[in-house]
Amino acid sequence: MDRYITIMLVPERDKGVRSIRIPKVLFQAFIFMSVIFGLLLGVLCYDYLKILKQVYENKHLSLENRQLKEQIQLFHMKINSLTDDIERIKTFEKKLRIITGFSGKKESAPNSSEEDSAKSENERIPNSLDSPDDYDLNKEDTVKVNIFNNFKEMKTDAKYLELKDLYEQKIATNFGLITGYAFTKEWNELTKQSFALASDFAEFDYKYSKVKSHIKELEVAIHELDQYLLDRESFLKATPTLLPARGWITSYYGPRMSHYSKRVKMHEGLDIGANTGTPVIAPADGVVVAAGEKPGFGLYVQIDHGYGIETLFAHNSKLLTKKGTVLKRGDAIAKVGNTGLSTGPHLHYEVRVNGTPVDPLYYILD
Repeated sequence: MDRYITIMLVPERDKGVRSIRIPKVLFQAFIFMSVIFGLLLGVLCYDYLKILKQVYENKHLSLENRQLKEQIQLFHMKINSLTDDIERIKTFEKKLRIITGFSGKKESAPNSSEEDSAKSENERIPNSLDSPDDYDLNKEDTVKVNIFNNFKEMKTDAKYLELKDLYEQKIATNFGLITGYAFTKEWNELTKQSFALASDFAEFDYKYSKVKSHIKELEVAIHELDQYLLDRESFLKATPTLLPARGWITSYYGPRMSHYSKRVKMHEGLDIGANTGTPVIAPADGVVVAAGEKPGFGLYVQIDHGYGIETLFAHNSKLLTKKGTVLKRGDAIAKVGNTGLSTGPHLHYEVRVNGTPVDPLYYILD
């Protein structure tokens, strides 16, 4: 078995051929080391290329993180601007509540007693005489204006901490740090920057949810105010604010001596003296529920205005409407006369609230 390997060197010109004898073991060791060196060189080159790629990606990610941070800051500025707008709208909404006297609570129905009934009904009618001064901006049932108060305790809010942890988990998943990211997120500057964005994302998400919640509350509040104003408009139209006939008041609401029994009796309305044939008009919108002749009242008309309010017109000489007719304020319904138990041409006018007669003067504005 050969123990040496001979390497022959042949020069170009005629010179002696040179030969080199190398031990076979040494030659095999050289080949082996060359292969190992080549492999190591290949691995190093591969790692170097990966590092170059990682450096490029890191620069790209750093730039992306910076851009994301700038965008988040811009979003924060927009949210702050949006909260300012919402505050102004809420302030305006509260002013409207004060102006209209709407507190967001159900209005109480009128009492059945005579004086209290009229006062309660008059207070229940939303008109220019209402006094909103008692409406307190600091009541618990009013909507809070300053949204920023909800951001002061954000860092300790469980919702914010939950959002922050959720965003950290998502960032850790993107880095392949499924577990133990609480420690590995401090390994390098890039991961630190990326995990720092989690608090920014959480803060933005938290503020967005709060603003959205306030917008929903504001929408409900404005809807309530809108419904109240619509109902108020309808209620004003149904309030008998007009004197139904041109003339002079000859007898007021209250106790008086009866012309027939010669005893003191309750006069449940107003007597308006006028010439026979003077037009009688509807003092408010409503529906005619009765039109005909009745003992004592003679020719009469009864109108239902809704909200428990009814009006009655007696002693007419002629009726100009019939049962079921839908009326608007100012529509002619009859003519003044002297029918029924009457001592002269006049209109007997009553206002009833939930069936109880009240003083019509509580409602007359003209």
